[in-house]
Amino acid sequence: MNMPGGKIDRTSAQPLHAQLKDIIRTAIQEGALKAGDRLPTEHELCRIYGISRTPVRQALQELVQEGWLVRIPGRGTYVADRERPRASRGYLTLRLVTEPGWSMPLQEAARLWNHDHPHRPLNLDIVEIPYPRLREHLMDAVATGTAPDISLLDSAWVAEFAHLRYILPLEAIAPRRAEQVTARLLAAAVAANSYENQLMALPASVDVAILWYRRDWLEAEGLAPPRTWEDLVRVGTHFHHPNVRSRYGPDTYGLVFVGGRRGGETTTYQLLPLLWSAGGDLIAGGRVLLDSESTHQFLTFLHDLIHRWHITPPEVTTYAWDQAAHTFAHRRAVMAFGGLYEMQFMRAERGWSEAQFRQRVGIIPIPAAKEGPYATLGGMSYVIFRQSPQPDIAFRFLEYTGHPAAVRTFWRYLQRHTAWQDLTPDPRTSAFLAATAPLLTLGRPRPSVPQYARVSEQFCWLIEETLHGHPDPGTLLHRVADRIAVLTGLPLLN
Repeated sequence: MNMPGGKIDRTSAQPLHAQLKDIIRTAIQEGALKAGDRLPTEHELCRIYGISRTPVRQALQELVQEGWLVRIPGRGTYVADRERPRASRGYLTLRLVTEPGWSMPLQEAARLWNHDHPHRPLNLDIVEIPYPRLREHLMDAVATGTAPDISLLDSAWVAEFAHLRYILPLEAIAPRRAEQVTARLLAAAVAANSYENQLMALPASVDVAILWYRRDWLEAEGLAPPRTWEDLVRVGTHFHHPNVRSRYGPDTYGLVFVGGRRGGETTTYQLLPLLWSAGGDLIAGGRVLLDSESTHQFLTFLHDLIHRWHITPPEVTTYAWDQAAHTFAHRRAVMAFGGLYEMQFMRAERGWSEAQFRQRVGIIPIPAAKEGPYATLGGMSYVIFRQSPQPDIAFRFLEYTGHPAAVRTFWRYLQRHTAWQDLTPDPRTSAFLAATAPLLTLGRPRPSVPQYARVSEQFCWLIEETLHGHPDPGTLLHRVADRIAVLTGLPLLN
């Protein structure tokens, strides 16, 4: 879009970033920029105003902090909706903690509420916390008595927060409404957000682990996308051949994934489908199942990807949570385990349109061994804290996030799936979401135990040691299973 009015005066004593702030803020106040309008990229603003990236970035950051703009990762910077009622007598205020980028669909839900409740308008006080700091922030807020009414929570943390009694079961707030909401949700999402047979959180987004592959490269080589472990090895070794690597890059590997403790929960998220397809599991039926023949098969396969077939780089043990996706996006891997949520930043990094992305990149279930295919179901969820003075209002508001208009806004800005099974993505809104919706049916939740975070840490350590080539995998596996049994108080598989 073209930026209206305003010029940068390099002879002025006013800093460059402050001048740009004034230009953008004035354009919003005068209506030249309206709520929901997308601003040019930082690079484009540098070109338009003839200034460097540092003042541009500072101006945008301050406007976000002041509530004029909102950043949506992978999508851009948008004008915020400031037409919402101020907190005053007769007005309701809900305090929310979210990840960056979630304000737009939440404000749409608030708009719908205010349309239906003109005499009880709602004001949202939203604090955005980046995902890596979210769990710690919420723990500190509970400890200091400053927990919000509502917060986003990774569904993998729900059991822990429920066990600690930090959050309220939805049935405890309004049993009948909770039953109605549950009926609209994907069964796997309900399971992922339940603890002791009670729905503890409302799924906000759902995602599944998948395999990304270079569609254009496989087509050029006359290869079909891999469906089994054998297919995966065949495709990977084909691209490992020197003649083939010379066509796509000497540092190109067949397959990458996040494979160690540095990657944290992403390691578990990406690799559990392989374990499940081999017939294994971490925890099921109230027992620790890890020490089994199926897990041995799974670990042997991972070990051989590096040490036998040489299609995966040893460096995956040091990957951060997003490094496999970055490696794949930058043409250094033919295939990558990942999640649907990664489409956004892969497109943003390469500057691809959705059509260009779909021409180059394919998406299929993670290849299976004996069973499946399966996919780890994840996503972010809304929880209501016990410290909230108005849990009923909080729950009523969350119901509006399932309104079709709010869901359409969610799809448009966040490009993620929701758990509302009665609402289907329109291809005109997002061809990507419409095409990948069937993959959600493969989703399986991670174990719903309060100690899940520490269980996942042990699993990541097991993966990392295996990929390093541990000399005694049997002893290693028995040790990890025993640790998990101690952590959870659950018996081992006999």
